[in-house]
Amino acid sequence: MVTMADVARRAGVSKATVSRAFSQPDVVDKSTRALVQAAVAELGYRPNEMARGLASRSSKTVGVVINRFDSLYYGALLDGAEKAIAAEGFKMLAESTRERAEGEREAWSSLLERQCEAVVVHSDSLNDDELTIWMQERPTSVLMNRFLHDVEDRCIHLDNRRGGAMAASYLYDKGHRTIAMVTGPRKFYEVRDRSAGFMETLRGLGVTPHVIESDFRVEGGYTAVLALLDRDPAITGIFFQNDEMAAGAYEACRERGVRVPDDLSMIGFDDIPVARHLMPKLTTIRQPLRDIGGAAGQLAHALATGQSDTSHIPRVFEAEVVERASVVEVKQMSHNIGAKALKQEENQ
Repeated sequence: MVTMADVARRAGVSKATVSRAFSQPDVVDKSTRALVQAAVAELGYRPNEMARGLASRSSKTVGVVINRFDSLYYGALLDGAEKAIAAEGFKMLAESTRERAEGEREAWSSLLERQCEAVVVHSDSLNDDELTIWMQERPTSVLMNRFLHDVEDRCIHLDNRRGGAMAASYLYDKGHRTIAMVTGPRKFYEVRDRSAGFMETLRGLGVTPHVIESDFRVEGGYTAVLALLDRDPAITGIFFQNDEMAAGAYEACRERGVRVPDDLSMIGFDDIPVARHLMPKLTTIRQPLRDIGGAAGQLAHALATGQSDTSHIPRVFEAEVVERASVVEVKQMSHNIGAKALKQEENQ
Protein backbone atom coordinates (compact mmCIF):
# COMPACT_ATOMS: atom_id res chain seq x y z
CA MET A 1 0.00 0.00 0.00
CA VAL A 2 1.31 3.45 -0.93
CA THR A 3 1.96 5.66 2.10
CA MET A 4 2.46 9.37 2.70
CA ALA A 5 6.17 8.65 3.19
CA ASP A 6 6.32 7.18 -0.33
CA VAL A 7 4.74 10.34 -1.74
CA ALA A 8 7.19 12.53 0.21
CA ARG A 9 10.20 10.60 -1.14
CA ARG A 10 8.95 10.77 -4.73
CA ALA A 11 8.19 14.50 -4.48
CA GLY A 12 11.44 15.25 -2.65
CA VAL A 13 9.70 16.92 0.30
CA SER A 14 8.98 16.07 3.93
CA LYS A 15 5.96 14.10 5.18
CA ALA A 16 4.83 17.25 7.00
CA THR A 17 4.78 19.13 3.71
CA VAL A 18 2.69 16.38 2.07
CA SER A 19 0.28 16.49 5.01
CA ARG A 20 -0.06 20.27 4.75
CA ALA A 21 -0.62 19.99 0.99
CA PHE A 22 -3.79 18.03 1.82
CA SER A 23 -4.99 19.71 5.00
CA GLN A 24 -3.79 23.32 4.47
CA PRO A 25 -3.03 23.73 0.76
CA ASP A 26 -3.07 27.55 0.96
CA VAL A 27 0.09 27.59 3.11
CA VAL A 28 2.08 25.39 0.69
CA ASP A 29 3.96 26.94 -2.22
CA LYS A 30 2.23 26.38 -5.57
CA SER A 31 5.24 24.66 -7.15
CA THR A 32 5.60 22.36 -4.13
CA ARG A 33 1.91 21.47 -4.30
CA ALA A 34 2.40 20.58 -7.95
CA LEU A 35 5.26 18.20 -7.03
CA VAL A 36 3.07 16.52 -4.39
CA GLN A 37 0.11 16.23 -6.76
CA ALA A 38 2.31 14.68 -9.45
CA ALA A 39 3.69 12.13 -6.97
CA VAL A 40 0.17 11.29 -5.78
CA ALA A 41 -1.03 10.72 -9.34
CA GLU A 42 2.01 8.64 -10.27
CA LEU A 43 1.84 6.40 -7.18
CA GLY A 44 -1.96 6.20 -6.96
CA TYR A 45 -1.93 7.40 -3.36
CA ARG A 46 -5.25 7.87 -1.52
CA PRO A 47 -5.03 10.07 1.59
CA ASN A 48 -6.35 8.61 4.83
CA GLU A 49 -9.64 10.43 5.42
CA MET A 50 -9.72 9.48 9.10
CA ALA A 51 -6.23 10.80 9.75
CA ARG A 52 -7.02 14.04 7.94
CA GLY A 53 -10.18 14.34 10.02
CA LEU A 54 -8.27 13.92 13.27
CA ALA A 55 -5.92 16.71 12.29
CA SER A 56 -8.86 19.04 11.68
CA ARG A 57 -10.81 17.71 14.71
CA SER A 58 -13.52 16.41 12.37
CA SER A 59 -13.52 12.80 11.18
CA LYS A 60 -16.61 13.32 9.00
CA THR A 61 -17.56 9.75 9.91
CA VAL A 62 -20.78 8.25 11.24
CA GLY A 63 -20.75 4.80 12.85
CA VAL A 64 -23.55 2.25 12.57
CA VAL A 65 -24.13 -0.67 14.95
CA ILE A 66 -26.21 -3.62 13.70
CA ASN A 67 -26.82 -7.18 14.85
CA ARG A 68 -25.29 -9.06 11.93
CA PHE A 69 -24.12 -8.61 8.36
CA ASP A 70 -25.54 -11.84 6.87
CA SER A 71 -29.08 -10.47 6.55
CA LEU A 72 -30.96 -8.69 3.77
CA TYR A 73 -32.88 -6.79 6.47
CA TYR A 74 -29.76 -5.18 7.92
CA GLY A 75 -28.30 -4.78 4.44
CA ALA A 76 -31.24 -2.58 3.43
CA LEU A 77 -30.95 -0.47 6.60
CA LEU A 78 -27.21 -0.02 6.02
CA ASP A 79 -27.74 0.88 2.38
CA GLY A 80 -30.22 3.59 3.29
CA ALA A 81 -28.00 4.97 6.04
CA GLU A 82 -24.85 4.96 3.88
CA LYS A 83 -26.52 6.84 1.03
CA ALA A 84 -27.85 9.52 3.37
CA ILE A 85 -24.49 9.89 5.12
CA ALA A 86 -22.54 9.99 1.84
CA ALA A 87 -24.90 12.65 0.46
CA GLU A 88 -23.65 14.92 3.26
CA GLY A 89 -20.00 14.27 2.44
CA PHE A 90 -19.46 11.91 5.40
CA LYS A 91 -18.19 8.32 5.54
CA MET A 92 -19.82 5.37 7.30
CA LEU A 93 -18.23 2.71 9.52
CA ALA A 94 -20.30 -0.32 10.58
CA GLU A 95 -19.79 -2.93 13.29
CA SER A 96 -21.77 -6.06 14.18
CA THR A 97 -22.88 -7.01 17.68
CA ARG A 98 -23.42 -10.69 16.83
CA GLU A 99 -26.75 -10.37 18.67
CA ARG A 100 -25.13 -9.95 22.11
CA ALA A 101 -25.62 -7.22 24.71
CA GLU A 102 -21.87 -7.12 25.29
CA GLY A 103 -21.41 -6.90 21.53
CA GLU A 104 -23.60 -3.78 21.46
CA ARG A 105 -21.53 -2.13 24.19
CA GLU A 106 -18.26 -3.07 22.48
CA ALA A 107 -19.30 -1.94 18.99
CA TRP A 108 -20.77 1.35 20.21
CA SER A 109 -17.66 2.16 22.26
CA SER A 110 -15.33 1.08 19.46
CA LEU A 111 -16.92 3.40 16.92
CA LEU A 112 -16.69 6.36 19.28
CA GLU A 113 -13.05 5.52 20.04
CA ARG A 114 -12.44 5.55 16.28
CA GLN A 115 -13.58 9.19 16.31
CA CYS A 116 -17.03 8.72 14.76
CA GLU A 117 -18.88 12.00 15.27
CA ALA A 118 -22.25 10.26 15.62
CA VAL A 119 -23.41 6.65 15.95
CA VAL A 120 -26.60 5.00 14.68
CA VAL A 121 -27.47 2.03 16.89
CA HIS A 122 -29.82 -0.87 16.12
CA SER A 123 -30.12 -2.24 19.65
CA ASP A 124 -32.03 -5.40 20.51
CA SER A 125 -30.12 -6.85 23.45
CA LEU A 126 -29.71 -3.97 25.93
CA ASN A 127 -32.68 -3.46 28.24
CA ASP A 128 -34.57 -0.16 28.21
CA ASP A 129 -32.96 1.24 31.37
CA GLU A 130 -29.38 0.60 30.30
CA LEU A 131 -30.03 1.72 26.74
CA THR A 132 -31.57 4.97 27.96
CA ILE A 133 -28.45 5.70 30.02
CA TRP A 134 -26.16 4.96 27.06
CA MET A 135 -28.21 7.26 24.82
CA GLN A 136 -28.34 10.08 27.36
CA GLU A 137 -24.57 9.91 27.90
CA ARG A 138 -23.93 9.97 24.13
CA PRO A 139 -25.94 12.91 22.75
CA THR A 140 -24.97 12.35 19.10
CA SER A 141 -26.28 8.77 19.05
CA VAL A 142 -29.42 7.78 17.13
CA LEU A 143 -31.58 4.74 17.92
CA MET A 144 -32.77 2.91 14.80
CA ASN A 145 -35.97 0.80 14.73
CA ARG A 146 -36.57 1.01 18.46
CA PHE A 147 -38.38 3.55 20.64
CA LEU A 148 -37.41 4.91 24.06
CA HIS A 149 -39.63 7.58 25.57
CA ASP A 150 -36.82 9.49 27.33
CA VAL A 151 -34.90 10.00 24.07
CA GLU A 152 -37.82 9.89 21.64
CA ASP A 153 -36.49 12.73 19.47
CA ARG A 154 -33.46 10.56 18.59
CA CYS A 155 -35.47 7.43 17.75
CA ILE A 156 -36.19 6.44 14.13
CA HIS A 157 -38.54 3.47 14.05
CA LEU A 158 -41.40 1.54 12.48
CA ASP A 159 -44.76 1.23 14.22
CA ASN A 160 -44.23 -2.51 14.74
CA ARG A 161 -47.33 -2.97 16.88
CA ARG A 162 -49.53 -1.73 14.06
CA GLY A 163 -47.62 -3.93 11.61
CA GLY A 164 -48.42 -7.01 13.70
CA ALA A 165 -52.06 -5.97 13.93
CA MET A 166 -52.22 -5.60 10.15
CA ALA A 167 -50.99 -9.18 9.66
CA ALA A 168 -53.63 -10.49 12.08
CA SER A 169 -56.46 -8.57 10.44
CA TYR A 170 -55.37 -9.67 6.98
CA LEU A 171 -55.50 -13.37 7.85
CA TYR A 172 -58.78 -13.00 9.74
CA ASP A 173 -60.41 -11.09 6.89
CA LYS A 174 -59.49 -13.97 4.57
CA GLY A 175 -61.52 -16.30 6.79
CA HIS A 176 -58.65 -17.86 8.75
CA ARG A 177 -59.47 -18.89 12.32
CA THR A 178 -56.86 -21.55 13.12
CA ILE A 179 -53.84 -19.31 12.96
CA ALA A 180 -50.20 -19.43 14.09
CA MET A 181 -47.38 -16.94 14.54
CA VAL A 182 -43.65 -17.62 14.29
CA THR A 183 -41.73 -14.92 16.16
CA GLY A 184 -38.11 -13.89 16.30
CA PRO A 185 -36.23 -13.96 19.63
CA ARG A 186 -38.50 -12.43 22.28
CA LYS A 187 -35.66 -10.30 23.66
CA PHE A 188 -35.89 -8.19 20.49
CA TYR A 189 -37.90 -4.98 20.76
CA GLU A 190 -39.63 -5.39 17.40
CA VAL A 191 -40.64 -8.97 18.24
CA ARG A 192 -42.41 -7.87 21.41
CA ASP A 193 -44.28 -5.10 19.60
CA ARG A 194 -45.26 -7.16 16.55
CA SER A 195 -46.42 -9.96 18.82
CA ALA A 196 -48.47 -7.59 20.96
CA GLY A 197 -50.24 -6.10 17.95
CA PHE A 198 -50.94 -9.53 16.45
CA MET A 199 -52.18 -11.14 19.69
CA GLU A 200 -54.32 -8.20 20.79
CA THR A 201 -56.05 -8.03 17.43
CA LEU A 202 -56.85 -11.74 17.22
CA ARG A 203 -57.94 -12.06 20.83
CA GLY A 204 -60.27 -9.14 20.28
CA LEU A 205 -61.79 -11.20 17.46
CA GLY A 206 -62.09 -14.32 19.61
CA VAL A 207 -59.10 -16.19 18.14
CA THR A 208 -56.19 -17.58 20.18
CA PRO A 209 -53.27 -18.33 17.84
CA HIS A 210 -50.49 -20.88 18.21
CA VAL A 211 -47.12 -19.21 18.88
CA ILE A 212 -43.60 -20.53 18.33
CA GLU A 213 -40.45 -18.54 19.07
CA SER A 214 -37.72 -18.83 16.44
CA ASP A 215 -34.57 -16.96 15.41
CA PHE A 216 -35.31 -14.72 12.38
CA ARG A 217 -33.28 -17.07 10.15
CA VAL A 218 -34.21 -19.33 7.22
CA GLU A 219 -33.40 -22.46 9.21
CA GLY A 220 -35.60 -21.29 12.07
CA GLY A 221 -38.60 -20.92 9.78
CA TYR A 222 -37.99 -24.40 8.39
CA THR A 223 -38.07 -26.10 11.79
CA ALA A 224 -40.89 -23.90 13.14
CA VAL A 225 -43.38 -24.73 10.40
CA LEU A 226 -42.71 -28.47 10.77
CA ALA A 227 -43.35 -28.19 14.51
CA LEU A 228 -46.61 -26.32 13.88
CA LEU A 229 -47.84 -28.84 11.31
CA ASP A 230 -47.16 -31.64 13.80
CA ARG A 231 -48.85 -29.71 16.61
CA ASP A 232 -52.06 -28.88 14.73
CA PRO A 233 -52.63 -29.99 11.11
CA ALA A 234 -55.76 -27.80 11.06
CA ILE A 235 -53.74 -24.55 10.97
CA THR A 236 -54.70 -22.61 7.84
CA GLY A 237 -52.63 -19.43 8.13
CA ILE A 238 -49.23 -18.53 9.61
CA PHE A 239 -47.67 -15.12 10.26
CA PHE A 240 -43.87 -15.13 10.10
CA GLN A 241 -42.28 -12.11 11.74
CA ASN A 242 -39.77 -11.82 8.93
CA ASP A 243 -39.51 -12.96 5.33
CA GLU A 244 -36.37 -15.04 5.87
CA MET A 245 -38.25 -17.45 8.15
CA ALA A 246 -41.09 -17.65 5.64
CA ALA A 247 -38.57 -18.67 2.97
CA GLY A 248 -37.41 -21.53 5.17
CA ALA A 249 -41.01 -22.57 5.75
CA TYR A 250 -41.59 -22.78 1.99
CA GLU A 251 -38.81 -25.35 1.72
CA ALA A 252 -40.18 -27.40 4.61
CA CYS A 253 -43.66 -27.39 3.08
CA ARG A 254 -42.33 -28.62 -0.27
CA GLU A 255 -40.59 -31.50 1.46
CA ARG A 256 -43.72 -32.33 3.48
CA GLY A 257 -45.98 -32.14 0.42
CA VAL A 258 -47.89 -29.14 1.78
CA ARG A 259 -48.87 -26.66 -0.93
CA VAL A 260 -48.69 -22.90 -0.39
CA PRO A 261 -51.30 -21.40 -0.42
CA ASP A 262 -53.70 -24.24 -1.31
CA ASP A 263 -53.01 -26.16 1.91
CA LEU A 264 -51.42 -23.44 4.04
CA SER A 265 -51.42 -19.65 3.73
CA MET A 266 -48.39 -17.61 4.84
CA ILE A 267 -47.72 -13.92 5.39
CA GLY A 268 -44.27 -12.49 6.14
CA PHE A 269 -42.81 -9.21 7.36
CA ASP A 270 -40.21 -6.77 5.91
CA ASP A 271 -40.64 -7.20 2.13
CA ILE A 272 -36.99 -7.98 1.44
CA PRO A 273 -36.21 -8.91 -2.21
CA VAL A 274 -36.57 -12.66 -1.61
CA ALA A 275 -40.30 -12.16 -0.98
CA ARG A 276 -40.83 -11.29 -4.64
CA HIS A 277 -38.88 -14.30 -5.89
CA LEU A 278 -40.42 -17.12 -3.86
CA MET A 279 -42.97 -19.30 -5.65
CA PRO A 280 -45.69 -18.39 -5.01
CA LYS A 281 -44.67 -14.79 -4.36
CA LEU A 282 -44.89 -13.99 -0.65
CA THR A 283 -47.60 -11.72 0.73
CA THR A 284 -45.92 -9.66 3.42
CA ILE A 285 -46.01 -6.61 5.66
CA ARG A 286 -43.65 -4.08 4.14
CA GLN A 287 -41.49 -1.77 6.20
CA PRO A 288 -39.52 0.92 4.32
CA LEU A 289 -36.10 -0.24 5.47
CA ARG A 290 -34.00 2.03 3.27
CA ASP A 291 -36.11 5.03 4.27
CA ILE A 292 -35.69 4.17 7.96
CA GLY A 293 -31.93 3.78 7.52
CA GLY A 294 -31.80 6.99 5.51
CA ALA A 295 -33.64 8.98 8.17
CA ALA A 296 -31.31 7.60 10.85
CA GLY A 297 -28.29 8.61 8.77
CA GLN A 298 -29.71 12.09 8.21
CA LEU A 299 -30.39 12.60 11.90
CA ALA A 300 -26.92 11.34 12.86
CA HIS A 301 -25.31 13.84 10.47
CA ALA A 302 -27.49 16.64 11.82
CA LEU A 303 -26.45 15.85 15.39
CA ALA A 304 -22.78 15.58 14.41
CA THR A 305 -22.85 19.00 12.76
CA GLY A 306 -24.86 20.72 15.48
CA GLN A 307 -28.02 21.40 13.49
CA SER A 308 -30.74 22.69 15.81
CA ASP A 309 -33.77 22.07 13.57
CA THR A 310 -34.30 18.42 12.64
CA SER A 311 -38.09 18.58 12.33
CA HIS A 312 -37.87 17.72 8.61
CA ILE A 313 -36.53 14.24 9.42
CA PRO A 314 -39.34 11.69 10.01
CA ARG A 315 -39.18 9.72 13.26
CA VAL A 316 -41.99 7.15 12.84
CA PHE A 317 -42.67 5.04 9.75
CA GLU A 318 -45.77 3.02 8.90
CA ALA A 319 -46.04 -0.54 7.58
CA GLU A 320 -48.24 -1.62 4.69
CA VAL A 321 -49.62 -4.90 3.35
CA VAL A 322 -48.05 -6.07 0.09
CA GLU A 323 -50.53 -8.55 -1.33
CA ARG A 324 -49.08 -11.24 -3.55
CA ALA A 325 -49.98 -14.93 -3.84
CA SER A 326 -49.20 -16.78 -0.59
CA VAL A 327 -52.51 -16.12 1.19
CA VAL A 328 -55.94 -17.17 -0.07
CA GLU A 329 -59.39 -17.16 1.45
CA VAL A 330 -60.12 -20.25 3.51
CA LYS A 331 -63.02 -21.20 1.24
CA GLN A 332 -60.48 -21.69 -1.58
CA MET A 333 -58.44 -24.20 0.46
CA SER A 334 -59.78 -27.63 -0.48
CA HIS A 335 -57.49 -30.04 1.37
CA ASN A 336 -56.60 -28.37 4.68
CA ILE A 337 -58.29 -30.01 7.70
CA GLY A 338 -59.05 -26.67 9.33
CA ALA A 339 -60.54 -25.27 6.14
CA LYS A 340 -62.80 -28.31 5.76
CA ALA A 341 -63.99 -27.94 9.35
CA LEU A 342 -64.87 -24.28 8.80
CA LYS A 343 -66.83 -25.13 5.67
CA GLN A 344 -68.75 -27.83 7.53
CA GLU A 345 -69.64 -25.33 10.28
CA GLU A 346 -70.87 -22.86 7.67
CA ASN A 347 -73.04 -25.53 6.02
CA GLN A 348 -74.71 -26.63 9.25
